[in-house]
Amino acid sequence: MKRLGGILIMLLLWLAFMPDSVARCQQMKGAMHAGDGMTAQIPFGRINLTDTYLQPAGSLLASTVVAPTAYTFGGAHAGTVLWECDEADLPALTFLVATNGDDRVGGFWDVGRSDGLQDVYATWFEQVGLRLSMAEVVLTRFWKAVPLTSYALVGGRVQIRLQDIPALRAELYRISSLPPASGAASNFCGRMMSASGTGAVYTCNQPNGYVQLKGPGLVSDEVGADSAWHYRFWGAHNGFGYGLRNAVSLSNNATCVARTATPQVVLPTISAAELAAGQVARGRFGVQLECSSAASSGTGSGQTAIGIQVSATAYAHAQRLGLLNPAGGVEALVSDNYGQVGYAEGVGIQLEDTSSGTTMTFVGQPGMTGNVPGANPSGRSAGWWPVMEGATVTGSSATGYQNHQRSYDAVLRMLPGQQPTPGKVEATAHVLVKVQ
Repeated sequence: MKRLGGILIMLLLWLAFMPDSVARCQQMKGAMHAGDGMTAQIPFGRINLTDTYLQPAGSLLASTVVAPTAYTFGGAHAGTVLWECDEADLPALTFLVATNGDDRVGGFWDVGRSDGLQDVYATWFEQVGLRLSMAEVVLTRFWKAVPLTSYALVGGRVQIRLQDIPALRAELYRISSLPPASGAASNFCGRMMSASGTGAVYTCNQPNGYVQLKGPGLVSDEVGADSAWHYRFWGAHNGFGYGLRNAVSLSNNATCVARTATPQVVLPTISAAELAAGQVARGRFGVQLECSSAASSGTGSGQTAIGIQVSATAYAHAQRLGLLNPAGGVEALVSDNYGQVGYAEGVGIQLEDTSSGTTMTFVGQPGMTGNVPGANPSGRSAGWWPVMEGATVTGSSATGYQNHQRSYDAVLRMLPGQQPTPGKVEATAHVLVKVQ
């Protein structure tokens, strides 16, 4: 009896002096839900399938960046803590990402290969495929690791907040094939949806991708496992999904495409003092368009408009500087690295239509339009202008189509209420041509 008692005492002491071996992560109760209707929405707004002359298979239809704060279950916000771990756990912590591999239109079928695309998965919309990536890691059916690079340290504990999950990049492509009718692990949404003139809404609630955290004590999956059959995290709600549900519609209107645009606009050197005195620096650029003769130019529903969209980082700076209008349009484009050493402050680039001299608003982020549930910004205040307004017809390359040229001036000037400081100005913007 004494011998057994001695063994028991020694065992208890041994357990008491090995705390590091039982370090565990804690999933914050109620902070996450992996259910189909709780996904972070991927907001494309209206996308459009036109004829294959303007838009052959393999064409990029739209792209957007989804901030982690698009996930709002339970009132989640940027600072919401999703997981807590010991600091000693850091080397073992990583995010895992994959498509919703068990569903026919959620991420089971990689359908883009016949069109020269890779890792483009079938969606519920016919002829529309989706590619997702996070921190340059492209999502496939097989779980991949995304490094944890952002977190908070509080009292020796690692807190992983919603804002610490990297942004998700989403791209929609036109594809020529449909996914096989059978063979996937599930087909929850059944018959696929085709485009309509007024815009068919994506009501399938199946997620298109997932993120989870792998760490000591968490119910998670393994790197390389096929998400079609391996989704242990799901029942434990150790993560959440991203989906197109109710955030995109598909139309089939005649429209235009941007064929080329001036790739770089170089503005003449100007001093901070000259800008403060009201002087400006100008640079001209052009956009070459090709339009169907049946396209309707305008900003109303079903019409085609053009916009110049600021980069995601420039948009964030514009928010901070008070450069957004109530419609989400951006009044001035600032450097992507605004506020960093070596970059000018108190200055921004405005956009002017060369044909009329009208000052134009830039499109903000995500720049979605169209008839999906909720209010999507449209019109000139949001940065959308009739595609042919002020354009010059430059000829035709095919029967039933016309080429157009639009010219713009990029005008560097002092921002209202700011004091210019010397430095570089390097800003990025993209040309969007979109059915409204």
